[in-house]
Amino acid sequence: MDGVTDGVTAAPETMLDVLERRAAGAPEAELVRFEGGASLRVGECLERAGAVAGGLAGLVAGGDRVLTCLPPGPRLVEVMFALARLGAVEVPLALDVPLDAARRLAGAAGARVLIAGTDAVRANPGLVALAAGMDRVVLVTGREAAELPGSADLDDLLAAPRRLPARRPGPADPAVVMATSGTTGRAKGALLPHFAGVRHARRVARTMGYEAGDVLFNVFPWNHINVRHAGLLPALISGATLVAHPRFSASRFWETCRREGVTAFNFMGAVAAILERAPATGSDTAHQVRRAYGGPAPEGLSRRFLERFGVLLLEAYACTELGDVAASTAGTRRPGAAGRPVPEYEVVIRDDDGRPVPAGRTGQITARPRAESMIFSGYAGDPAATGKVLRDGWFMTGDRGWLDDDGFLHFAGRRADVIRRRGENIATWDVEQAVAAMPGVLEVAAVGVPSELTEEEVLVAVTAAPGATLSPQRVHAWCLDRLPRHAVPRYVRVLDTLPRNASTKVVKGDLRDQGVPPDAWDARTA
Repeated sequence: MDGVTDGVTAAPETMLDVLERRAAGAPEAELVRFEGGASLRVGECLERAGAVAGGLAGLVAGGDRVLTCLPPGPRLVEVMFALARLGAVEVPLALDVPLDAARRLAGAAGARVLIAGTDAVRANPGLVALAAGMDRVVLVTGREAAELPGSADLDDLLAAPRRLPARRPGPADPAVVMATSGTTGRAKGALLPHFAGVRHARRVARTMGYEAGDVLFNVFPWNHINVRHAGLLPALISGATLVAHPRFSASRFWETCRREGVTAFNFMGAVAAILERAPATGSDTAHQVRRAYGGPAPEGLSRRFLERFGVLLLEAYACTELGDVAASTAGTRRPGAAGRPVPEYEVVIRDDDGRPVPAGRTGQITARPRAESMIFSGYAGDPAATGKVLRDGWFMTGDRGWLDDDGFLHFAGRRADVIRRRGENIATWDVEQAVAAMPGVLEVAAVGVPSELTEEEVLVAVTAAPGATLSPQRVHAWCLDRLPRHAVPRYVRVLDTLPRNASTKVVKGDLRDQGVPPDAWDARTA
């Protein structure tokens, strides 16, 4: 695996260093292939990124925070590396980003430049309003032309390139402001240096054993850390090819893997569970996929997935701010655990007072890097939020977990995902794991809703697996036999789908904000 080295001992690098090294050794190798067939070779990527950097040099300077909103395709990747060459800091936006969210992120990051695809502008009118507040706007022409007053067309800029700055960014220089998912609170922008992405990518490539000839499948949006640092950069480092699709489709997933020659894929949220709960077919093992990277992967799901599809689920514990903190490998895997902490981090589980707890005790996961420039430098424009999570070099993740006697890390849900009911603290993770084991349940989310007795009541929302029928009464009865009395949900909702963000994570805030709607079954009144 060329370039796949231990993240804590190898010299820090930038994403440009990684691209240039790969281009020097294999310029004709395919780097990334998009849905619809468009692709980009390594040498092309380097050459075109340099050209785009020259075109943007008159509008974008080192240190500038630059909003990007581009549809998946070669130009997106070229712009990403071009901004890195200029020393600018990219602030990627989702294609369907709401105007208020885009303005908050732009304001926090101090972004005054927008690079947007014309297709994206046509599909999202909020981008027009966002552009009106920018100092400089660059349009990347797509299938349908769109115009914004005062904007420059990238093709015109490419025709009159300017000299590139002599200074190149270093490993500690900021590269990207990546929005956190915001599933349990207000989304924030994590400012990541170049080496944070490279270190994360090295670890993923090493964990998964990627080699030249591997084909990696990723279905996550380009404003997310997964496809960039756990997809594209690992492909560059290892010599693999990335196949990037803009969204997850359970009905087309395995056919795509067969057609594209996929050997590994990334999963998050319910992706693996949805695939496993789909009806069995005679072609479940008719593919070249042998491993998948992501999480969560509970023990039962991992076992059933391997038996049915022949695919080993390798779970990792990661977050936007740190990248991979713990990871499983084929040789060190323990079903139900997120692996051992990687060498780049020291991991300690702490109680509510910040004191370390012994093995087997659940508490907050905290981590400290063993090298410089490995983690985010703070939340853009939000020193108060940064101060709450960075303390004496330690990052307070806000996640619950425990270390077993052999040093494996077990994830136990978000620390904020705790329901206070009748004086008891209930971890939604525990409720969800119990309900998820019920036959016929495809997905489940547990939230706290207001109680007339003060504090909260437990509500679970479930969706049914294909061909299965669920009733609230059966779900409630299942919980009675498997949860402590105080944790048994009072309310049950059976829904067609759960609300999700673009990364397939369930947005519990949407369920929580709905309170107790008319379709909620109430055990008390029933």
